[in-house]
Amino acid sequence: MSPSIAFLHCANPRKHHLRCIINRVKSQSHKGGFLGFMQKAPSDILMNSLGKFSGKRFLSIFRFKSWWSTMWVGNSSTDLQMETQWALIEVPKSCSYVLLLPIIEGKFRSSIHPGGDGEAVVCAESGSTAVKASSFAALVYVHVSDNPYNLMKEAYTAVRVYLNTFRLLEEKSLPSLIDMFGWCTWDALHFTVDLVGVWHGVKDFYEGGVQLRFLIIDDGWQSTKFDDESAIKDGKNEVSARAEGVAARPSMFEENDKFKKYKGESLLSPDAPPYDVKSTNKLKAKALELEQAQTAREKSVQSGVVDLSFFDTVMEGLKKELSGVEGVDDSSLDNEIIHTNCYSSEYQGLKAFVKDLRTRFRGLDDVYMWQALCGAWGGVSPSATSFDFDSKIVSARVSPCLAGTMFDGALVKCLRYGVGLVHPDQIARFYNSMHSYLASAGITGVKVDVIHMIELAGEEYGGRVELAKAYYKGLSESL
Repeated sequence: MSPSIAFLHCANPRKHHLRCIINRVKSQSHKGGFLGFMQKAPSDILMNSLGKFSGKRFLSIFRFKSWWSTMWVGNSSTDLQMETQWALIEVPKSCSYVLLLPIIEGKFRSSIHPGGDGEAVVCAESGSTAVKASSFAALVYVHVSDNPYNLMKEAYTAVRVYLNTFRLLEEKSLPSLIDMFGWCTWDALHFTVDLVGVWHGVKDFYEGGVQLRFLIIDDGWQSTKFDDESAIKDGKNEVSARAEGVAARPSMFEENDKFKKYKGESLLSPDAPPYDVKSTNKLKAKALELEQAQTAREKSVQSGVVDLSFFDTVMEGLKKELSGVEGVDDSSLDNEIIHTNCYSSEYQGLKAFVKDLRTRFRGLDDVYMWQALCGAWGGVSPSATSFDFDSKIVSARVSPCLAGTMFDGALVKCLRYGVGLVHPDQIARFYNSMHSYLASAGITGVKVDVIHMIELAGEEYGGRVELAKAYYKGLSESL
């Protein structure tokens, strides 16, 4: 263990605040240090023991699925979970606490998990078989304090100065959004999101005396394309396709027909169409049944079941039922939106819809749209002629650490269909093009989701750390 962090390699500070942070870290350097290790053979995945402990309570954060983390507690190193992101251990004998914080070194990231002999093990991985190493100088940061709250602040401050890849909350200006109340469409609408549902959702808040300051239109607005089929025209059959597990990827920046069909000021009319809650709930419920059946089938496959005829029969029946629910279409509603226009307007589509939202619902300052870090859940469609970007389907590769977490149907789909990855050299231009279109429609921001996809697709691009850096850089430049 290194006795101090006096060798910090961050650039010379230009701001007084940063100087104060660095001085604070130096004054506490005797309380922390870095762990590294050496092995004979270089590899893209390396593991090393951190030792054992027992009879000591700990609090930790671990990834129980590819994109979800939660807390975990225990009393010994055998109680640790796979993909532990940090562990705070109580040491009663010295009335102190110790933090184990796995970090990034070079092109490798690290996590902690239980070893085969009851040990705590650090796992370093690059995410590419072409990126290998055999030694690390600072892969885990260790910090000690008699106060667990001070310990967390001190440890992250030290790592912030050492890595110089992120800033602390005290260095940032908080966005005004945190003091505002808003609504995200996901829990209410899921993939069935459409303009009438969004409109009436906002309307319900206002009629209840609650003024929204921001709105997030979540997943389901994009124009997508199946790998083996044409573009989804109305966005509705995407519900059944996603429930079944079929890959659908964005084929253009513009919104799908559910939003594109809108004629300006249609929903401002006194005769604006109502929202059919029952049909939407029925569609969501049936889609959930199909998704659960698909998950059960996948689990059976992983368990070695050969005869899957029962699952296939059930799924075929559910698909027919879901098709029937989708078939009870809102075509009459569509006709009202498209043709019943009591006001003249030059606007249509998403731009007109956002304009009308702000016209009717005063105080709605911001409208955000959902996007995945890679564009959508399955990335971007390589066959989309409207995109002038180098995108291709790359195989998804799960690390052994992540493979030890809970089963997840969405991850299985990623592994089956791969990721439509825009080349990292072009991702900044891709983001800028997408965000420019959204801005032209009156959208003021984006909700970036599905961050985990990058770690699955780094094999040909220098590994997960390098690929993530390129994507985050491009995203930051665009926003």
